[in-house]
Amino acid sequence: MKKVALLLALGVTSASAFAFSPQAASSVGTRWRSTSSRVVPPPLRKSPSALVSAASTRALMTTRLHAASMDPDDEIATIHRNADATFAVIDVDGGGTLSRAEFTNHLSASGYNTETIDKIFNKMDVNKDQEISREEFRDGMLLLAALQTAPGLGSYNAEFAKEICEDADQVFSSADADGNGEIDRDELRSHIGRSFANYSEGAIDEIFRQIDVNDDGTITKEEFQAAFLKSSALRQAIGEGPNYK
Repeated sequence: MKKVALLLALGVTSASAFAFSPQAASSVGTRWRSTSSRVVPPPLRKSPSALVSAASTRALMTTRLHAASMDPDDEIATIHRNADATFAVIDVDGGGTLSRAEFTNHLSASGYNTETIDKIFNKMDVNKDQEISREEFRDGMLLLAALQTAPGLGSYNAEFAKEICEDADQVFSSADADGNGEIDRDELRSHIGRSFANYSEGAIDEIFRQIDVNDDGTITKEEFQAAFLKSSALRQAIGEGPNYK
């Protein structure tokens, strides 16, 4: 259903546009969930050809959230925080924008094919400068609600909380070099640098900042688990453990 919802949001009519194989699904750390190899959606209605302005996006979300009896400001702030965490993981060079190459590399590893990746990128790149800014990414995650639970972008498979927390604990133990129960900035740099050398130092610092929710300069096990639960992008980027493949 999540895959169909994303297809609907993007206006993708090809049955192969969002195909997941077991190998692709496992790259997101989701081996506990079986996936079909293809999704054939029902007849689709075309979505808008471009994202609306930031103000219009917020107005649209406010209407939706009021209808769902939620506090719009709180819900939008949460979506923005989650979007920022995903943005930090995709922004491998730490440049503050997402290039098409960074976006493609990340979503390819999540199991998306080129057609779907290009559709998402083009919808988010509102000013058509071939980069996605942080604000454009936030607006895209607001407008395309299906992305909020999509593989590699949102909280995909967050219902498997026990397994995800086990994987988070495995990574945490690997990164906590001095064994004091916290991860400092240098430990995270060292851990990511050992296995994921393509991340710049600035990018790792931003990932640290997103995980360190209380901004006290260290990451606790609870903060790390929470980050893994809400961000399939983080799981994909640095995941390991008994349930990760």
